[in-house]
Amino acid sequence: MAPAKTYLLDTNVLLHWVRGSTVAQNIDAQFQLSASAFRPLICEVTLGEMAAFAASNGWGATKKQKLAELKTKLVAVDISDGRMIDAYAEFSTLAKTNGWAIFHDKNDLWIAAATWVSGATLLTTDAKGFLPLRDGNHLGVIVLHPETGWSLP
Repeated sequence: MAPAKTYLLDTNVLLHWVRGSTVAQNIDAQFQLSASAFRPLICEVTLGEMAAFAASNGWGATKKQKLAELKTKLVAVDISDGRMIDAYAEFSTLAKTNGWAIFHDKNDLWIAAATWVSGATLLTTDAKGFLPLRDGNHLGVIVLHPETGWSLP
């Protein structure tokens, strides 16, 4: 039996989980996130993004509770780790040098660094930001259709 893969969830995937959307159900069906012995990872920055999203969109008690429950089922990758800081600097430099869109989204650079340091595969609906890093040399990235959650080629 092949070992289970470790997945790191991009903020957009976590948002679907909080909403309990069909997209989240399809992602879980494909990757068995809730059935896996390994808890999915998130970048610590995602917690800040989610808190900001909740505040700016006036989330009520139900969604806030759902987010709190999900946090207990996830492992946050600490951005203060020296390996994270080095990976962030490397990805930022690489993105700037190559003119990649991810250079302008500093939170996504942290998410890329967390994926790299943890050795996980990133699950995201953000093709524009992360596709350049899915070149076989940088990150394992699975891009998901933003409206269905099914894997894109």
